[in-house]
Amino acid sequence: MRKKSLLSLLFITLCCNYSIAQCINSSSFGAATVSGCSSGTISTCNYALEYGEITFNVTGAFTFNSSISTDYLTLTTSANVVIASGQAPLTATVPATGLYRLHVSTNASCGTQSTCRITTYACGASTVNPSGGCINTTQYGNATITSCSSGTISNCNWALEYSDLTFNTTGSFVFSSSIVTDFLTFTDGFNNIIAYGTQPLVGNVSSPGSYRLHVSKDAACATEQVCRVTSYDCNLPCSGTPNAGTTQANSSSICSASTINFNLIGATMANGLTYLWQTSPNASVWTSVSTATNSTYAQSVSATSYFRCIVACGSFTSASNPVLITLGGTPVGGTTIDSNPVPCGGGYVTYSLSGASTSNGLMYQWQSSANGTVWTNISGKTLSSTTELVSTSTYFRCILSCGTSTTASSSVYTAVSSGGVIYATAPYYQTFDNTWQNGCDIDDVPDNLYWKNSPTSGNNSWRRQDDGNSASWANAGFGVVVPASGIGCADFHSSTSANNSKGELAFYVNMNQNGKYALSFYYLNVSGSDKLDVMLSTDAGNSYSIKGNYTTQSSWTKKTIYFNSPNSATCVIKLRGTADNGNDDIGIDSLSFKLICLNPNVTAVTSTSVICAGQSLTLTASGATNYTWTPSGIQTAIAVVTPTINTHYVVKGTNDGLCFPTADVLVSVISCNGIEELYGSMIPVYPNPADGYITISLANQTSTAYCEILNAFGKIIRKEALKQEKTLLNIEELGSGIYFYKVYQNGVNTGVGKLIKQ
Repeated sequence: MRKKSLLSLLFITLCCNYSIAQCINSSSFGAATVSGCSSGTISTCNYALEYGEITFNVTGAFTFNSSISTDYLTLTTSANVVIASGQAPLTATVPATGLYRLHVSTNASCGTQSTCRITTYACGASTVNPSGGCINTTQYGNATITSCSSGTISNCNWALEYSDLTFNTTGSFVFSSSIVTDFLTFTDGFNNIIAYGTQPLVGNVSSPGSYRLHVSKDAACATEQVCRVTSYDCNLPCSGTPNAGTTQANSSSICSASTINFNLIGATMANGLTYLWQTSPNASVWTSVSTATNSTYAQSVSATSYFRCIVACGSFTSASNPVLITLGGTPVGGTTIDSNPVPCGGGYVTYSLSGASTSNGLMYQWQSSANGTVWTNISGKTLSSTTELVSTSTYFRCILSCGTSTTASSSVYTAVSSGGVIYATAPYYQTFDNTWQNGCDIDDVPDNLYWKNSPTSGNNSWRRQDDGNSASWANAGFGVVVPASGIGCADFHSSTSANNSKGELAFYVNMNQNGKYALSFYYLNVSGSDKLDVMLSTDAGNSYSIKGNYTTQSSWTKKTIYFNSPNSATCVIKLRGTADNGNDDIGIDSLSFKLICLNPNVTAVTSTSVICAGQSLTLTASGATNYTWTPSGIQTAIAVVTPTINTHYVVKGTNDGLCFPTADVLVSVISCNGIEELYGSMIPVYPNPADGYITISLANQTSTAYCEILNAFGKIIRKEALKQEKTLLNIEELGSGIYFYKVYQNGVNTGVGKLIKQ
């Protein structure tokens, strides 16, 4: 037998778990220290391209989560040796005390995203599936089964691992462990539970493919680093009276018509068994479902009913213990819990339910209240959890509805501390010279109306360059910058902050006018790998995009960033510093925020959108005083052009030479195959354009007059005899566009023209 060590576990996780994606990031943000079996927040704003550092002073199973439920998480050591990876929530066993990293990605392809999400940890393995099985995250051992046979899966499975099984056959199989008290869970390759229970466990393989056998010490999904041998065997033919076991359902209560999945626990599994499912309103009179003849059964249930299965081996039969599916009933509201304390001045908090009902068809409606008495529904928040931007102290709860019965969860009060902000309007100037004010900490913001600092203290908290003591900077006089002008500037103490640690100075601004805004400031970063990111949120800080990125700058230099028409009154410009623990700090001075111009409302129209090659058309722009057409280069409001190919014309307009909004039109050029319009023709066709009927008028009636209608490519698509001096033709079936007509009298072409079908 094989003896495992911590080193071999890490090696196996890294090298053998090749079927699971592992995403390793290089940028750090957020940190937590875990000293006992507890839960907490790692970061309130991790991007899906960063990792948070976690110092574990204890070992054991922990669950890691993100406020964005679709995120993909990877837990590694500080040397990036992978412990576990998977979609949030991620469960992993911390094998030894020390420093670890939680890497955040949008998906298993390691996607990145500059959007804030809250990352958390909680003591204990989140492995108990709602259906009752235990799902592990570490892979060890594998087997390929090509026929009804027996064999070994692993000589040394731990009770915290699963083995990969590849089935090239179908049927019932028995899975066993050498430790008789073990609890096994059999799933498909996506961890959908097929069967679970104490070993030996019988699982039905309905189709070839990938499966997993999860090993736990007991039904509580306990872990144990002790080797056990796991194996599989194919069932023998049935004989005598089978044991039908107990009927299991994936939900015992429903709130509306729902599909319920049934299976058998503890039943005999052998070749030759037959199954027949039955239903009853009272567990006394049973009705067979003639089409339900498999060991599992899925049924849409719309009334309170009992279900069981008759298992037969030849003439010997037995009935499973029935299960009751209850419709309706009063749900349990449970307790509302929040993900983290709200940061100073407000922030995003995720609310969920603990101890609440989980019936199929259960409806949720989240509510908020300013006083815990008068409640208001939160629009669109109808899932079992919700993430809310909390800017003032507020109560939250959830209303659970099952049919006509409703229950409220207990509420939770989120207290928002001081530091609320309002949004500045342009123009705004900040020299950083005045004594900084108290926002969420002492002297932590340039003014406490429009700014917020995170963290509020510590080496990576922004301060005026000569006031680092208020943030408890270490070596407050080391590495600080000298202002570009005046007596003060904003300083990020990069020289003493931990490498890759971050600090954010957020400026709240109103950009609701349709124009161009400019943010200007002087920047200094003499040396090192530290950097400044300038980020913009147009939704009050829910998501950000990077608008500027600055590294070293040996002398004070003016930087300007333009924002084109955010059209939002709740914008946040975030100055995010990343430290290098180097020789000098990052400095910002003389910041200004201006609306430099308003956009004129430029429009463009064309005299026609479809022409024949060689024809001209007129473009007309309005709304501004100066124009430039592309690709023609014409600089007047009206432009006459003769395109030879399909052309996208764009006009750029301006009133002041600062804002340049555009408008565009598309012109299609078609080949008319030499058909010429004969204007002044003696053959009137009207109306033109037309959408229903046209009239063709002949000057003299002839016995052999007719009209041809051709498409834009010269193909005859219709031919009509003209038997009267005025003939009415229906063209409703023609598609909109340009057509041509030819009129013949006594074999002579007497009229050609263009016809526009609307």
